[in-house]
Amino acid sequence: MFKEMMEQIEEFLENTPKDIYEFSIILEDMLVDDYDEMYREQPEATEILANETPDICASAEPGMKPAEIEVFKSQLEKEYQRAKQAMR
Repeated sequence: MFKEMMEQIEEFLENTPKDIYEFSIILEDMLVDDYDEMYREQPEATEILANETPDICASAEPGMKPAEIEVFKSQLEKEYQRAKQAMR
């Protein structure tokens, strides 16, 4: 499950859609609904993502301007890279 989530984040960062709202909801839901399973797979990396990523996702709104999307992407990529480094 953790690997699947990381792949979805990577795909989003590489091919960002014009409207990021749906992705933000899906990602936030995964972090809540699948937390226990992901924690069993990658405890440290899951904790890192669970710290800031839900707040980043909550900042997304429908119809965001490109500059706002870039801020979102930058914040998400920072957490993604931190989690990637923590993977065992």
